[in-house]
Amino acid sequence: MSWCPTMATDGYHIFFNSDWIKNITDPELRGVIAHELLHVLFNHSARCGSRKADKWNIACDYAINLLLVEQGFLLPAGGLMSREFVGLPAEEIYSRLLDGGKKPERSRPANALLDDEDVAGVLKEAKGDILAPEDPRVIGVVGNSDLDAQERTDLIATLRSDAKEKLQGNSGAWFRSECNSADSAKIDWRSLLRQWLFDRIRTDWSLWPPSKKHIHRGFIFPSIGVEAPGMLIFAVDTSGSMSNEELASIFSEIRSFRETFPCKLTVLQADTDVKSVVEFEAMDGSEFPRRVEVTGRGGTDFRPVFDWIQNNATGHPSALVYATDGYGTFPIPETGFPVIWVRTPIALDKSKFPF
Repeated sequence: MSWCPTMATDGYHIFFNSDWIKNITDPELRGVIAHELLHVLFNHSARCGSRKADKWNIACDYAINLLLVEQGFLLPAGGLMSREFVGLPAEEIYSRLLDGGKKPERSRPANALLDDEDVAGVLKEAKGDILAPEDPRVIGVVGNSDLDAQERTDLIATLRSDAKEKLQGNSGAWFRSECNSADSAKIDWRSLLRQWLFDRIRTDWSLWPPSKKHIHRGFIFPSIGVEAPGMLIFAVDTSGSMSNEELASIFSEIRSFRETFPCKLTVLQADTDVKSVVEFEAMDGSEFPRRVEVTGRGGTDFRPVFDWIQNNATGHPSALVYATDGYGTFPIPETGFPVIWVRTPIALDKSKFPF
């Protein structure tokens, strides 16, 4: 696997370079597997957001490597550790790195820390072992038998619980602190939603037709090769409380989803009623327009969208994605199909959403 020089994770899968692992010892291999597993348990891949990927990866390494060493794991040469960051979450470590604080220290191939020293060029050389779930390198090796997003969440919660029970003292407190940061972090909804849709809508991957998303860059990547069952409905709250900037961002994401998931797609605009319906057939080659005329701008009532689906959709959709600030009248939470609420930054508190 040429794109993976050592080991890497997308937050669930763990990838490895077979040539690299042949040159490390069994104790070091156990240590680096534990290292990747902690990236998964701490949700580091999704927590990156808009941060610089190389520095975020370094911050995450600082957040876990010392914990591993204190638990008796042996890491290969080149691991990053510093007692300056003991107990700090990855977000705080990242901020300190950006502010020109301590530069990375490389570990010796033993359970010991280097003395403070300036290791020039480490940031520039960092390859990064945390990948985005929608990274094309990852998509090509993901199998149809993988757990979906909710099953992964449940599995990670179980593994975290087991670790919390076994880790005591400072290490246990440190582990719980990073878990708390993972739970409270603002997750990049775009990556999360793409992964959720990938789990449910994909049926098969094929090089024909290729994914349109990267053709303009000269890259040919697989697309979903056969029509997925059902359809995806994307509803947009176009009431007066939604800003033009928020709507522009939402429609941009719909365009991206259309390029990534060429299944049957229906886009609804609604305020107190459904004001616009645009439908796209699967694999018909049509693209979502770059300029969208927004209709509505009145009050907010979510029920008409659900009524429209009940009266007009052929069968149940694979999912309804509703982008909104949450201020409106909700329907009774009995839909018969998955519903994803995408909230704006100033949206109603998530506890107020009935389902």
